[in-house]
Amino acid sequence: MSEAFAVDSSCMVAAVCSWHEQHTAAFAEIERRLTRGERMVVPIHALTEAYSVLTRLPAPHRLSCRDAWAVIEANFVHSRMVVALDASEQVKLLARLAADAWGGGRTYDAVIAASATRGKAAELLTFNPRHFEPALDGISIVVPCA
Repeated sequence: MSEAFAVDSSCMVAAVCSWHEQHTAAFAEIERRLTRGERMVVPIHALTEAYSVLTRLPAPHRLSCRDAWAVIEANFVHSRMVVALDASEQVKLLARLAADAWGGGRTYDAVIAASATRGKAAELLTFNPRHFEPALDGISIVVPCA
């Protein structure tokens, strides 16, 4: 089995929006990895966040719901491994977060990291590395650079 990497919503949005300041870095990093034969793991929560962001961007960048889904589906669903925690895994994660005093928005990032781990990703690409500190479950956090 080839190596796997995961993407969060910050990387997904940057990769598909040519006007985004991080577009070149995100697009190039994903393409490099796919060309090397790595598998892309897409946490369902990150997929949902990317759809939400693309449909609420300020004009003129906001996409219609259909266009946002078409972009996401083409780039992050077809031929990719979309992963999610099952209910018992989610409950265990929440208990762990409570025990470690993790709360607020970091909760969602923890779900993304745990889902990436479930998909056997060794690394998670993000432009928000502090959201994942300390990294859960031994996954490495990588910030793409051009």
